[in-house]
Parts: sequence; structure tokens; C-alpha cells
Amino acid sequence: MLLIPFVELIVGPMTEWPRVILSFLFDFPPSCSSIKSLTAFLYGNGLPSSLAVQLVRVCHYGATDEMIHKIQSFYRMWHDNPYLGHFNVYWHMRSKRFVWLNWSRWPLLEFFRGSNNTITGLGIKPRDWIVRRRISRLRGTVHVI
Repeated sequence: MLLIPFVELIVGPMTEWPRVILSFLFDFPPSCSSIKSLTAFLYGNGLPSSLAVQLVRVCHYGATDEMIHKIQSFYRMWHDNPYLGHFNVYWHMRSKRFVWLNWSRWPLLEFFRGSNNTITGLGIKPRDWIVRRRISRLRGTVHVI
């Protein structure tokens, strides 16, 4: 099974992902806040840890072992604390709004009360065209391990 189409079945089409998340995934230098935002987006939208790690390894030019370790640590922390809330805000693909990444025992979405505006998809800058080509190439060549 191909990785990108499988991830899109779970999360939603990459063309509708927030632009900042696509930047964090493909070429933004990893920092604790960018890794946390990317991980919250993937975790909150239901992508399992193993697929998130594989996706980051395949897509990010500078994916380091430290970056992967932080992603796995965030997944473990959020999964292992089912009664704690307000870990992070993330873009919920199905509701098209920012929601709180809350405890796993809470079945309802808690919408973020701040701004719910985000720019989705890729723009028209040259770097965006490079990412588009890269997604297209990865879409048809990389298989789930």
C-alpha cells in the first residue's frame, strides 16, 4: 500500500492541510514548537505513531533521530495521559476548525475559541511548486512499511 494515499485516507487530502503544517512536514527547520504542532495535527487527526514517523522520515529533508524521538515522545505523552486536557491546539480536518488536543477519554471536540482562520494547501511560490512535485513523486513511489 502506498504511504501518502494511505495517510490521506486517515487524515484527509494533503491539498487541504494547513500550509504551515506542510511547511513543517517538508522543509521547515525542526524546532520543539514546529515538531509539537506537526505532531498534534497528525495525532489529533488520527494518524498512528508509526505512520507519522514514517511520513516525517520520507517527507522532511532534515529529519533527525532527535526529531523522530520528539514525535514519538509527544505521541506517548498524549496517549498515556487520557485524563489531561489542552495539550495543544490543532487543525481538525473534518470540522475545518482549530480544536484542543484533549484527553483521549473525552469523546467530544472542544473547539478553540480564538481565531479559526488558517491557509490551507500550497501557494504559488517556487518552493511550493517544489513541494507539490515532491508530494506527487512520493504519492506513487513510497510504500507503507
